[in-house]
This record gives sequence, structure tokens and C-alpha cells, in this order.
Amino acid sequence: MIELQEKRFDVIFIGGGGASYPGAFELAKAGKSVLMVDRKGNLGGDCLYAGCIPSKAVRVKILEYSSTNSKVDPDEVWNEAIETKERVQRIRYKHHLEEIKEHEPNLTFVRGWATILSKHRVMVEGDEVFDAIGKYLVIGVGADSVSLNIPGKELTITSDDLFAYRKMIKRLPRSLAIIGGGYIGVEVADMLSRLGLEVSIIEMMDRLLPNMPKDLSKYVEEKFREAGVNLYLNSPVRSIEKNGEKKIVKAKNVEVEAEEVLMAVGRRPRLKGYGLESLENEGLKVEKAIVVNNALKTSIDNVYAAGDVTGKAMLFHAAVKESIVAAKNILTGRDAYHINYHSIPFTVFTYPEIGMVGYSEEELKALGIPYDVIDYKLDRDAQSQITNTHTVGHMKILLERESLRILGAQAYAHDAAELMAVFTVAIENNLTAKNLAWSALPHPLTFESINYSMRPYF
Repeated sequence: MIELQEKRFDVIFIGGGGASYPGAFELAKAGKSVLMVDRKGNLGGDCLYAGCIPSKAVRVKILEYSSTNSKVDPDEVWNEAIETKERVQRIRYKHHLEEIKEHEPNLTFVRGWATILSKHRVMVEGDEVFDAIGKYLVIGVGADSVSLNIPGKELTITSDDLFAYRKMIKRLPRSLAIIGGGYIGVEVADMLSRLGLEVSIIEMMDRLLPNMPKDLSKYVEEKFREAGVNLYLNSPVRSIEKNGEKKIVKAKNVEVEAEEVLMAVGRRPRLKGYGLESLENEGLKVEKAIVVNNALKTSIDNVYAAGDVTGKAMLFHAAVKESIVAAKNILTGRDAYHINYHSIPFTVFTYPEIGMVGYSEEELKALGIPYDVIDYKLDRDAQSQITNTHTVGHMKILLERESLRILGAQAYAHDAAELMAVFTVAIENNLTAKNLAWSALPHPLTFESINYSMRPYF
């Protein structure tokens, strides 16, 4: 047996996505020797490769065409969307390569596969093969798409087929059945239905976006029905069959025929294929995800985990913050920095957009926390009128009853995702209704509706 060369580092990061590189950069800037290993050979993780960045680039191009043309050629728009998103990905990948160089020589980036051998040892196999010895280990390997274990599952495509770098399908099907009514399924249905495709969503629960407040689900369902999207709720899928050039999705009480079937039933933390079992033998706690405290430390003192692999908030911006929290705690040598998951916003890029952050009413009721509700319609908001979303625009803000502290917010609006940025800052910093009422937010943007809604507390 050949003994591998050993290389020593202060910190080893497994993965090159948002859960890894922000923290790796922080540590490298602080003078620590850092190793980051990622099989893609660049940074950005699944978000840049096939997730949030390419899907939003495609969405913008589709919205651009569908808002100015009553009839569009889906193939023409799709080809332009592919060119747009590939250009954006190339730019961002180039930028990330420059960032790696900026942090050398303290940062060593290796394209390859990392296998954990112990809490201090990782075998690296890629452009070079060696054993990495580290004082600290940060696991940021992301998540995998879930596929229902049903007959015919091999007949489906995933969001990777729609958005992955240099791997997108070249021709759109004219009909698409989407299994799953979560945020991925809903976003895909919104954008592709605008190109004239016949789109159906088959969801096992009784509503779309079952993990979000019911009123947000209601807005999306109403909008989809107006747009001609077929919704089949309370319909767990049992099988998929081929029928000539079409595929048939067989669910409870319904059969849906389409050219293609998209499997969009969620993602789960990536726990296999990189030697996590070695750490479990040393006491690592794993419960469908790697268990961490709010300082991102696992049950092993020198091992941290960040991003989707923790199963907490499976979002890129959450992963970035987690990565930096872990890095700061490694630098201080104690749990000095913590993450507040209630200040992590969740957005769905339909049109209008959906956004929420903080507690929901259901959560506050369950916790017995007294609260007041500001239910604010956007029909008089100038920006909503300009974008023609005033008929459906809506914002709900939850306040702690006595202190008027912002506890949660949700919106269905042209720019709901951006509105959530204000409430994220408010929740993270314990701001009150009075704090927001006193802020002069810009006109004529929807932000000023936050002022108007808070003025009763001025």
C-alpha cells in the first residue's frame, strides 16, 4: 500500500459552495492556512451550477418577452434564455477563479474528491492525491435532489436538466407535468406557462407551497388558475408510464399526460459518498442532517458544518452566513458568533414574487406569544400601480404586542423579495414599528408602503 503525502492546514473545507468559500476567505485573510476541495473545480456550488443563479437568469429573460408579446415562440425565447444564463454563469465562474487567486497562498483550492478519514484527516483525490491534516474541519457539501421511489421515476427530468451549466435541454416540451408544488415546482410552472406550455402541478398536500403561510399559497393558486396552470392537489403520485411520445403520471384520482415530467419534490442533505461514517464512529450526531448548534459546531469540537447539509435553512444566503459564523468561531476559539434562523428570509420567484421572514402567525400562536397584525393591501402603492400588480399586492407584518418589535413579515408583490431585506434587518436587530416608521424609504418604490403601514405607531 502506497503511503500518501501529508499536507497540513489550519482548516479544511469540504465543498466549494456558499457554505464554504465565504468562511474560507475570512480565515485566509486572517492568516490561516486553508484547504478547500470541490469536485466542480470552481466555487458557487449547486446555486451557481444549476440553482438560484441560472434559474433567475432564465426567469428574467422569459418575463422580458412575455410582458411585451402576447405570442412568443417558446424555442426562440428558451434559446435566448440559455445564452443569457450561460453568460452569467461564465462571468461568475471567472470572478470566483479570480477570488481564489486573491486569497493565495493562504488558500489552497483543489478540484477533486474529499473523503473524511477522521476528525483531523481527509484524503484528497483529484488533480493531486494526498492526505490533508487539519486542526479544524468544515463540512459544506450541500444537498441532493429527492426522487420519489415509484415505478417510472427514471422517466423524469430534474431542475438540473432545465438549468445546469452547459447541460440544459435544447428544446422545451410543449406540455410539462411537475411532481411537487414546493418552491422549485412553483417557480418552474410560473416561468414556463408564460411561454404557452401546458403546465400541470401534481402535489400530494392540499395546497401549493405547503411549508409557507396559507394565504400565500392561496394567492399563488389563484394566479396559476387564471394563467391556465392545471393544479392537482391532494394527489400523491403512484407511478409514471410511457405512452408513445408522451408520459402519463398516475396519481390518486387523476392521470396527467405530458411530453415531459419534472421531479420537483425537494432536496435532502448530502450525507453519503464522502466518509461521514468515520465521524459518526467518533461521535458525530446525524439526524437526517448533520446536527449543529447555533454556532455551527457539531458534536465533535473541531468539526463544523454549514449550509444545506445541516438541514436548517436550505438557502444560499443562509449558507453564506453560516459559513462566516463558523469561520469567526474558529478564529476566536469559542462559540462567540451565532445565527438567528428567524432572520433568514425565504423567497419564491413567481410573478408577483413571494417573500417571508421571521415567525408566521401559526408559529406565534403555538408559542403563545401575543402579537398584532398589520394587514396592508398594496392597491394604493405607486410602484404596484406602475407594475400593474396592485390588484393582488399584499403585505402582512407581525408585531410583538407590547414592544412593537418586528417578529415576522410576508408579502405577495412585484418586489416581495427585496421588501424582505428591510424586514430581515429589522428582525436581526430587534427593530420596532417605530424604527421603520421613522425611516424615509424611497419613492415611488414599494418600500415606502412599509412607512405607511407603520405610521399608526409613529
